[in-house]
Amino acid sequence: MEIIALTNQKGGVSKTTSCVNIGTILAEQGKKVLLIDLDSQGNLTSILNINTNDNTIRYTIYDCLCNTIGLSDAIVHTEFNVDIVPSDLNLSNADIELLNRNNKECTLKKLIEKSYLDYDYILIDCNPSLNLLTINALVASNSFIIPLEASILSIYGLNQLIKIVKLIQKKLNPGLKNMGVFLAKVDSRSTLSKEFDLQLKEIFGDKLFSTIIHQNTAIVRSQINRKPINFYDRSAKGYKEYLELTKEVMKRGN
Repeated sequence: MEIIALTNQKGGVSKTTSCVNIGTILAEQGKKVLLIDLDSQGNLTSILNINTNDNTIRYTIYDCLCNTIGLSDAIVHTEFNVDIVPSDLNLSNADIELLNRNNKECTLKKLIEKSYLDYDYILIDCNPSLNLLTINALVASNSFIIPLEASILSIYGLNQLIKIVKLIQKKLNPGLKNMGVFLAKVDSRSTLSKEFDLQLKEIFGDKLFSTIIHQNTAIVRSQINRKPINFYDRSAKGYKEYLELTKEVMKRGN
């Protein structure tokens, strides 16, 4: 089972967009997929048309992390051929509630191990900060992917993320690997984006995914309509790019 955290402490770099589209395209390729929404904003949950205020939704990831609910009990089946452990604003309290627990960094890992989940892929949508929840995601994962916006600002915080990753690899999860970095929300008309891509190749080498995700109105509209891109418009450039990125993810996996 491949467990992948999508992480970057900068917001607005397409973590959630990429998580939902890679996840549903993996399912399209015949894979069994679970998504875990580890952001209290619950955007991943919303895009998959899940309303946590609905009486049919009994538990969220918060209940699993803080209230001894098993992960399997919080799984929701969606209309998009993937399952999800949803999130809501209660998750914003989790960092404080977990603070005094023993082995607090391993809470999510233990939940996954105890649940004996039968999935090919688990994708974790991290929140945009290097807090205890993100550390939990990295400890629980086999690998991580970093989405980057084509802006110098998006790489300023990467040194801190890499430091945290190295510490986790040393102390908590020696098997954690960097699956790669990819560019998202790229303006195809901008020469600066092309220059930035060249700089990233120098920095990351073969860790840089070949596929670039460009700005695409169909992706924005798909989210407004609460659908992944492959259920909204398969003719869109955004679908074709996410399909290629997903194929790269599959090749780089275990």
